[in-house]
Amino acid sequence: MKQTLSILLILLLSPIFLGAQIIYVVNSQSRTLSRIDLATDQVNNSFAQLGNVPNRLLVTEDYLYSVNSGDNSLQKISKSSGSTVANHFVAIGSNPWDAILHEEYIYVSGLMSSRVYKMAAANGQLLGSVLVGAAPEDMIVCNGKLYVCNAGNYVNNYAGSSLSVIDLASFSVLQTIPMPANPQFITLRDGLLHVSSTGNWTDVFGVISIVDPSTDVVVESIALGGSPGNIWINAAGRAYVADGSGYSLYSYDANDFTVLNSGDNPLPFAASDLVGSSNFIALLDPNWGDNAIVRVLHPDLSNWRSFTVGMMPTDIKLQASASSTVDYIAPELPALIQVYPSPLRAGNALQIKSMSSDSGDFKLYNLKGQMVASKRLNAHAESSLEPDLASGTYFYRFSGTTGTSTGKILILR
Repeated sequence: MKQTLSILLILLLSPIFLGAQIIYVVNSQSRTLSRIDLATDQVNNSFAQLGNVPNRLLVTEDYLYSVNSGDNSLQKISKSSGSTVANHFVAIGSNPWDAILHEEYIYVSGLMSSRVYKMAAANGQLLGSVLVGAAPEDMIVCNGKLYVCNAGNYVNNYAGSSLSVIDLASFSVLQTIPMPANPQFITLRDGLLHVSSTGNWTDVFGVISIVDPSTDVVVESIALGGSPGNIWINAAGRAYVADGSGYSLYSYDANDFTVLNSGDNPLPFAASDLVGSSNFIALLDPNWGDNAIVRVLHPDLSNWRSFTVGMMPTDIKLQASASSTVDYIAPELPALIQVYPSPLRAGNALQIKSMSSDSGDFKLYNLKGQMVASKRLNAHAESSLEPDLASGTYFYRFSGTTGTSTGKILILR
């Protein structure tokens, strides 16, 4: 009996059970929403009947919202039954592309109207709109600002490609940041925005732009090549990037921004989109002309399982099931030091504030692991450092008897 209980506990605590989650896929041509339960291996390819030209899916705690470009609406869907609760009209000719929820509002990008719309999440009431760049697509909220990827004018080789910065308090555009051709996706990691520009699929290749939202300045550009699409970054900082055409998978290091798998040496997977968790990564293989395939891989990219969904998929989303165990998150430890500003610009000194109860050594390293500067810090003291270094990414380490603290800064000259 004890042996049986032990085996059961091992199974219940295994990554497969801890990572039991729901995957949703928008099948645009089939006009259906697929629901994959990884805990039971059950696939329902007609979980919900979607509207005209469904594009992206917004997953909230209570509902699902299909962004139906052809209907100019958001289709509100029950997460338990898949039935339609309501259809929220956006605007005539808006051709909505994406939607995100922030606090009590839903923001919708209008691909053909060059506008972002603000709706009340409670009832779908349209509260206003703001003019942004040409062909707004993916969006993200950071520091009280809404960042909008404007793909640009595709007829004119994506002229006007940009990132609009909207102040949420006033719902007005603060700034427009020029971007490489065809920026379509954006994600956030360690306080920096990663913007994926797909290029024109022929002779203009993809770039990942790193934007510091504290200054709204592009601080790094990663020449990834190929036709990069959506980005997912794992806990270790490896960024996996889907392919805009659905034929490849790229990767780069989100810690030091080095390219790992470019358009010249992509990973051997087909993925038009992707999602992931601490236990797996799910790749959406569009399998053009037939039903698409969702390939679920282990973190080391070895195969775990695969599922057949509908035709011409346009989005894949992930949400933990109500019955699954939440992934463990380690408690945050008190910071030993504060290091700022980042990026550090010419003429400024690096400020270092110790919050440790003892003294320690602060050391700065370049990407080759070479120590390029150091400073002895006293307990609870502030100091400054003026490193004469070239532009780039640098890593720091503070070592004291109470522990160590590490991080990175950007230097711009």
